[in-house]
Amino acid sequence: MTEPYQISSKTNQDTAGLTVNVLSQGASIAGITVHLAGRSRDVVLGYSSAKDYSSDPFYMGSTVGPVANRLRDGKFSIAGESYAISVNEVTRSNLLHGGASGLHQQTFESAHRRDDRSLEMSLKLAHLEDGFPGDRTITVRYDLVDPLSLQIDFFATTSQPTIMNLASHPYFNLGGALGEHELKVNANAFSEVDDRLLPTGTLHSVLGTTLNFQDWQTVDGTLIDHNFVLSAHSTLRHAASLRLASSNLQLDLLTTQAALQIYTADDLSAPFTPRAGICMEAQGFPDAPNQATAPSIALIPGQIYRQKTLYRFGHITEK
Repeated sequence: MTEPYQISSKTNQDTAGLTVNVLSQGASIAGITVHLAGRSRDVVLGYSSAKDYSSDPFYMGSTVGPVANRLRDGKFSIAGESYAISVNEVTRSNLLHGGASGLHQQTFESAHRRDDRSLEMSLKLAHLEDGFPGDRTITVRYDLVDPLSLQIDFFATTSQPTIMNLASHPYFNLGGALGEHELKVNANAFSEVDDRLLPTGTLHSVLGTTLNFQDWQTVDGTLIDHNFVLSAHSTLRHAASLRLASSNLQLDLLTTQAALQIYTADDLSAPFTPRAGICMEAQGFPDAPNQATAPSIALIPGQIYRQKTLYRFGHITEK
């Protein structure tokens, strides 16, 4: 097979469906084309060439990890051992999305499963190869579970105690200016952050703030790079929705994860432009090993890390 690897639920010219392109580097989503009502639209940002992903500073469509989001000073402890990984967000002294050798820079092996609607990407990492402990196997499975729904399953195992927090990092744009998009997030609270964008440990109610998206609100003028707290149970449930009236498109995001990082891409630069898309990164809490109140992201031998995120597309369902 040649890259990008493609899965598709579109069976003929007249049917609704999705076509998804995936790269081996970072198990990255290079395109999601929505075929609906006789029109096709790619709804994620991407480079014009697969080669450009090797020097991508934006985690464009990548699977990010082994620890998504930020770790203070690149340091953490687990099972009585302390680890320090060179920071890659230098201006804030943070380790971001696994660091310079994070999953976005790793080459996954790919294999189709069952039919042309699914693809499995796998990666083996040796103990401390990327600074994190444990011989680890990480698997990302893409499945078109119905014509307009892409499900992403994450799995990981380890040979010794480690930390694991995997997320998908596509930048969505449903066909217009970001400020015209409306967002709805099923979260009552968000994590307060300091000037390094690290959690302070305080959770704030969204009520009375610019981050209250419990009802539909446009993201026009609102800079968002925050962790929203989802309901405590870990079953697959609706976390957020994005819609754009001018294209009559809606994206619903469902996940088993504990949190959702929303990022309005204000720091994007050439060949993209700031706020050209929006990331909705279902994941564990940022800096979790260094936050006493955050749900644990520890993974120990004998356990299997399992998380699921589903993107469901369609016409706007409510006015």
